[in-house]
Amino acid sequence: MSFRKAYKLAIVLTKSQLRGYQRRRLIARLFGDPRIILVADALMFAVPALLAYVLLSGILPVEIRNALREIETQSLAGIPTAIAFMLILFGILSEISQPVQSSSTDLINWLPISPREYVGGSTISLSYTYSFMLAFMLGVTLGPAVVFNMFPVWVVAALMSLLSLFIGACVVELLRALTNRISSSFYKKSGRSGIFVRLLLTIVVLVFFQLLFSGNIIVYLLQGLMQTVRAAWFVPIVWPSLAVLGGSQGDILALSTFGLLTFGFLIALFGLAVGARAVFWVPVPVSIRLTNQTYHPSAGTKRFLGLGVAESAIFRKDIRSLTRRREMARLLAIPFVLAISIAVSLYPISGTSVPEGPGFYALIPVYVMPVAIFCAIMSMTSIGQEGNAVWNLYVAPIKPRQLVRVKLVIPILLGFAFSLAMLVFLGFVLRIALADFLLLLILSVAVVLAESAIGLYFAAKFADFRDVIRSRFVSAWGSLFGTFISLLLVGLTASPIFVSIAVRGSVADEYVVLSFAIGLTVFLVSWKLAERQMTKLFSEIRV
Repeated sequence: MSFRKAYKLAIVLTKSQLRGYQRRRLIARLFGDPRIILVADALMFAVPALLAYVLLSGILPVEIRNALREIETQSLAGIPTAIAFMLILFGILSEISQPVQSSSTDLINWLPISPREYVGGSTISLSYTYSFMLAFMLGVTLGPAVVFNMFPVWVVAALMSLLSLFIGACVVELLRALTNRISSSFYKKSGRSGIFVRLLLTIVVLVFFQLLFSGNIIVYLLQGLMQTVRAAWFVPIVWPSLAVLGGSQGDILALSTFGLLTFGFLIALFGLAVGARAVFWVPVPVSIRLTNQTYHPSAGTKRFLGLGVAESAIFRKDIRSLTRRREMARLLAIPFVLAISIAVSLYPISGTSVPEGPGFYALIPVYVMPVAIFCAIMSMTSIGQEGNAVWNLYVAPIKPRQLVRVKLVIPILLGFAFSLAMLVFLGFVLRIALADFLLLLILSVAVVLAESAIGLYFAAKFADFRDVIRSRFVSAWGSLFGTFISLLLVGLTASPIFVSIAVRGSVADEYVVLSFAIGLTVFLVSWKLAERQMTKLFSEIRV
């Protein structure tokens, strides 16, 4: 193995990863240099360390400092295990969200690189790219370690965490190698079952990542971490944490034993990754199956939705795009992530009823905001997702007004489905009265219509058609400005209901009608603005 080749390959892979996220050349030059990660690591390490040291040196009360002293050892012992799991999650999420054409290793076949050198370079690149997580965790715990005279334990935790970082990278590289051979079969030949598995895996990873950082369960995880680590001493992933615990207790034997076992586990994983890469280096060529059956175009969509022939074709294409494109799968995971997040936040009060007045006042944004965000995101990405194929729309026999209409269908349909499912869930958990249920249903209809239309306006105005590693389909400023305006319009739509609760202590029917009228007005005005902006897009032929 040539360490020089592995190092150069790591630099190339890191540059490719960084520059793939940048759209502008100037920004790509500034933030596409791998050395920018060192700057970010230094800041994420130094700032939390200094802040924690200053706070614990005398600003915080004695009670808080004593409580932090008790959990400092647990935090140091938990860093190695946490960093390995987080890197694996980030790696899997990156593999799911990036397009197929950017995840192939076919180009490496033309270079004089061995599987061992490729795995070494890829592992170094992956560890270096996500080293900011390790820098932040070590920075947060350094200040308390210095104040509480636990710096030697911190040094042990830093060494074990560094090994865990490479362990997580080796696991991700092993998964990449194993899936490299079956990726073409999974994405090309498995059909609807493969699509379902990919969507399910995306949703599971995102939801798990959301739960991992949920404030309601993080305390429970911290309390049970040490018990789990001690009970699962035979699991290799917890060996680094056990080495830190041995160092904190002055047990040199445990520190040495589990430290050597961790290093051996890293070497074993690296060897497995190299072996898997050597065996599954080249993906299976994609096979194409032909049939002699006569093609019969379906007109069911046209009759059901009242769309024209061209509009129906675009609608079916967008539906297939949502379920088959890897970069679109994360959009479908948004409602699940939002619903799980809200469910976790509401779990401590499950089983209670929602009173009229302040309780219902607080429930409205909890229900409406996720619905609005989902509809706005789905609508704002509907134009940019065309990519280079937007030329097909420019030359197609379809008018901008027709394109606006068909692009509104999917956000509205998915928005209605998500809002109804979420409303049923909240009604079951919080035992919402029937009158409040109907009120929220009417409000959700107005919000879905308004957010879908205003999101389409920003989609046409700030569309981003460039194909990069992780496409966002709308410019950064357009996304921020569109999200701000969307949330502002949500507040405007729901404002009559808030006024009714504040003034009368209950929700009057006329205020509900006024709220729906505002949402409908926003929908109609935004629709016209979207048509005007779409016409401008077609006249400029922006790509």
